[in-house]
Amino acid sequence: MTGDEHARRPGSGYSVQRTGPGWPGQRSNGEQGQLIDVSELITDDWRLHGSIYRAHELFAAELEQIFRTCWLYLAHESQLREPGSFVTTSAGTQPVIVALDESGTVHALLNRCRHRGSMVCREERGIARHFRCPYHGWTYGIDGALRAVTFPEGYAGLDVASLGLVALPRVDTYAGFIFGSFEPEGPSLGEFLGNSRAYLELVAAQGPGGIELSAGAHRTSYRGNWKLQVENTIDNYHFGFVHRSFLETLGDRLGAPPPIERNIATNPEWRTIDLGGGHSVHEFGDPRTGSNQGQLGDLPFNLIVFPNLCFVGAQLRLVLPKAVDETEVVVLPMLRTMADAETNAGILRAHESFYGPAGFGAPDDIDVAFDRVHAGLAATEDDWLVMSRGAHREQPGEGGVLIGHAADEVPQRAFYREWRRRMGAGR
Repeated sequence: MTGDEHARRPGSGYSVQRTGPGWPGQRSNGEQGQLIDVSELITDDWRLHGSIYRAHELFAAELEQIFRTCWLYLAHESQLREPGSFVTTSAGTQPVIVALDESGTVHALLNRCRHRGSMVCREERGIARHFRCPYHGWTYGIDGALRAVTFPEGYAGLDVASLGLVALPRVDTYAGFIFGSFEPEGPSLGEFLGNSRAYLELVAAQGPGGIELSAGAHRTSYRGNWKLQVENTIDNYHFGFVHRSFLETLGDRLGAPPPIERNIATNPEWRTIDLGGGHSVHEFGDPRTGSNQGQLGDLPFNLIVFPNLCFVGAQLRLVLPKAVDETEVVVLPMLRTMADAETNAGILRAHESFYGPAGFGAPDDIDVAFDRVHAGLAATEDDWLVMSRGAHREQPGEGGVLIGHAADEVPQRAFYREWRRRMGAGR
């Protein structure tokens, strides 16, 4: 049966008709351009159309329907310890400054001068008394208010009070993790996080005094869609293939095959869970005490918080879309507050050995899971991909979750259920 026949089968609720180089969800709307119908891009038996990763129209819609409506992770409280502390990041594709003012209020400000559009801050983090645009010297307070305009006599009736840096209307914190939203109203942060809250609390409690993101970050860019990295975050199915050289080296050191492959295949305590709302987790046994039998500092689970916040090993991973075929991944090792220096140094070295730029894991994923997938997606005939692994054996759990085996594609389906909902008519 071809992909098109899958899409047309009775009861699917839609009909796909190919017209040249287009894609199923593309519909002409006269002078208004193209309409998007995402119901035609994911079939009931979990085939995904390749245009999900390629279509510029879909990427533009994602920025509006997902990144403008969700709560987005911005920073961690440990990065903003004193007044004037700031970090720079992105919310969707929009550059943002996250800063702590003298009153202890956290501000999320678009990193764009209101005069001629230059970024006012290029540093990744630091402490500042103000943000001054390098182009013409307009100066803003830590709270974003416009404090000074150079040579003001050149303006007649300039409303300075209305020309502060544009702020995200809502900023909130959960378990030390700072989120922002472009939506002035809507579900609270707690409501948005739903069942992922308990896991964020466990992440925050890893050290004697919590966690801290004080080791800096390393950034990786790849040519390909941002969703590829999110999908790969909890994908135990790939581990024994993509990371074979790591497993062989580890086996040589141990003098026996490492247990991770056996656990993925046969350990019933290792399981994937659709938490609802696009969030998902893979538990290595009890989420409080379990172990992936991996490296020092590793969490007892991997976690995805929709749409682009991930936790793997001992790292926080933020996936930043830059274009439909360009992605930046920011990786921040999580050290343990109040732990001894030797412990934190060990966590950092272990993190580097697998996830660092020259580690065992990250280069493998970039090559196979991103670069080769991006190249393969240029083939558009019978353009349907299979994401149904384990769908027949998902089991309901408490709180409305769905539970699957360790190597099942439960997390990917969790993500695309929410993706489809938000990209459709209802949010």
